[in-house]
Amino acid sequence: MSNCPRVAILGLHLEANVFAPVSTEADFRASCYLESQAILEEAAKPAPMTPAEIPGFVEEMNAGGDWEPVPILVTGVEPGGPADHAFFERTLARMAELLRAAGPVDAVYLSNHGAMTTTESTDPDGAYYAMAREIVGPDAPVVATIDLHANISDRMVEATNAIIAYRTNPHVDQRERAAEAARVIRKLLGGEQLAKCFIRMPIVAPSVRLLTAAGPYADLITYGQTQVSDDLPIVSIVGGFAWSDTPENGLAILTYGRTAAIAEGLAQDIAQRAWADRACYQVLLTPLDEVVAMAKAAGADTQARPVCFADVADNPGGGGRGNTTDLLKGLLAAKVDRALLGLFVDAAAAEICHAAGAGAEVSLTLNRGSTRADATECAVEAKVLALSDGFIVGRRGIMAGRTINLGKAAAIQVGGLAIVLASRRIQAADPAFFEAFGLEPGAFQTVFLKSRGHFRAGFDIFFEPDQIIEADARGLTNPMLERFDFKHLPRPVYPLDQDTEWRPGH
Repeated sequence: MSNCPRVAILGLHLEANVFAPVSTEADFRASCYLESQAILEEAAKPAPMTPAEIPGFVEEMNAGGDWEPVPILVTGVEPGGPADHAFFERTLARMAELLRAAGPVDAVYLSNHGAMTTTESTDPDGAYYAMAREIVGPDAPVVATIDLHANISDRMVEATNAIIAYRTNPHVDQRERAAEAARVIRKLLGGEQLAKCFIRMPIVAPSVRLLTAAGPYADLITYGQTQVSDDLPIVSIVGGFAWSDTPENGLAILTYGRTAAIAEGLAQDIAQRAWADRACYQVLLTPLDEVVAMAKAAGADTQARPVCFADVADNPGGGGRGNTTDLLKGLLAAKVDRALLGLFVDAAAAEICHAAGAGAEVSLTLNRGSTRADATECAVEAKVLALSDGFIVGRRGIMAGRTINLGKAAAIQVGGLAIVLASRRIQAADPAFFEAFGLEPGAFQTVFLKSRGHFRAGFDIFFEPDQIIEADARGLTNPMLERFDFKHLPRPVYPLDQDTEWRPGH
């Protein structure tokens, strides 16, 4: 290796919900699909559309000394259904073609979500990792960063020198973890060696119990990081994503140390702590009728503390379609005042608003033609408040500093309820998605967000944790896991199977 290492950069991001419609090639290309030099050009923009890891990795490598970036292919899409397998195979083949054509590289950085499935495979991420390892050979460092909702496979662990997971949920440390990956690659290129230990636990936790500000998962993350040292530099504790429904599901612990004994000792310690706290992963949501009653009361009392309701069951950030209507119809029927809801995904309705223009009165049928029981048609008389082409730069939390494309978007007023309509499925994680239309979230008595938890990092300037309530409604991301017909989860698994057993060392 020369003093100017050549480091390949690849990216593949999809959090796959097996109960959602297939994620197509068109979906990926509409979100992010970049090859070769276009990757570096996009990453260098003030508000790039790439995953945040890409600019974070490049900046840290630049800061660490001379290197030659070898950008290969980066693609990613909002969480949705399994990827079309034919598209995945074409993408993997294209990655391999470009990586081989680039010539010998000294190391590989894999930017990855880690909870991808396809229409034919439960472990395409493993195939992605294995492809890179096969091409660069056994000696070149291969380091990956992953979402803490990844489902870790043996193949992913075997093909890499290290896997570095986010530590925050809401995810606000992607750039930092990519920077960490850059530093690890530098050390591995300098001759350092890491032994690894991987433990998968029989715990498939609902995502609302995988927050890192407080709770059992937060305690695990915090404890793991207190154990980081020169002898044990990497600790990744990965909660997983239940709705991928794969044999690879399960809370995963990855430790990397100077010796196998050091790595295994901490991994077993963390595993026992996770098992001891397993009862804390159960979920209790607030029933829909109670949510509507609370919103009605808050809207009638301007002196009451504002409340934020999370529509966790219809989270586009987990594959939800962003258009369920149980909650919406309840609010309209109760004539709730001083309320804000978003993002409601309906491209046809947004198009009608754009054709009518700001200030127009329009008759809309949301979800026109829908046959889904949880996303029925909803006829409303609305005033168009404001319009947008949908390109919005996030300002807080997970989407801060990134350009997000909502597609054609509109803000409408229906009685006492303001609604932001979007054409593309994006979770309501950033207040910029409302502020772009002149809607200040802090001016409303109740705010209803179609998001699971990432909104907490964006809306924390408006709502304290005790002002946030998780609503129970129908949708593809309802955290009451017993309501889903899982086919491939490793069973028994907690909390679905209350009698699940686990012993240290297994």
